[in-house]
Amino acid sequence: MPIHEHYEPGSPCWVDYAALDPEGARAFYGELFGWGFKETGGYEFIHLGDEVVGGFGRVPPGRALPASWNTYLATSDADAVAGRVRGLGGTVVFGPVDAGHDGRLLFAVDPSGAAVGFWQGRWETGIVVVDEPGTWCRHELWADDVAFADAFYGQLFDAPAPPRATWGPRSGLAPLWVTFFGAGDCPAALTAAERLGATITAQHGPATILHDPWGALFALTPL
Repeated sequence: MPIHEHYEPGSPCWVDYAALDPEGARAFYGELFGWGFKETGGYEFIHLGDEVVGGFGRVPPGRALPASWNTYLATSDADAVAGRVRGLGGTVVFGPVDAGHDGRLLFAVDPSGAAVGFWQGRWETGIVVVDEPGTWCRHELWADDVAFADAFYGQLFDAPAPPRATWGPRSGLAPLWVTFFGAGDCPAALTAAERLGATITAQHGPATILHDPWGALFALTPL
């Protein structure tokens, strides 16, 4: 399995799920992708076999937030990124804060309204398996103003769209980051997803866009 070991600043490096119904979401994604979940200090790591593929938490109580998949972009300096987010018209929701001994994170909303996280890891190599069935393979920012998104993220990291991240227009939805998960047999995976309560929303090239039973949007794409 390929491990995504090196992260250029601005490139997606982590994904996690914020659950409204943690027990139900574990059952849904566990059956759909064959995932297991291991808790560490109130946060869970998603495993495919023995490998880490992402994180799993819950929507903070008392906040009217939806269930969601969240994309995190790599940075070497979370504090500096927080300042640039504010200076470029975005909003820092929380952080930067230490995440145990592994690094620092912050969560923000870009000027278009898309929520996005940032991760400053303390280790030189990553741990996340990618590009396999049941793992993420890319992320897309869906925004109405592509030029504005390019300017915002380009100024954050002094670089154009990094590998594994693209942005483009998507009518009918509020701006958001979308996680694409790989499937070895897409028709079978889509049948299973619907049986488990997901709703197929649209085709997006070879990928299929779905909402899980709690409304969180994600994509399945053939590998």
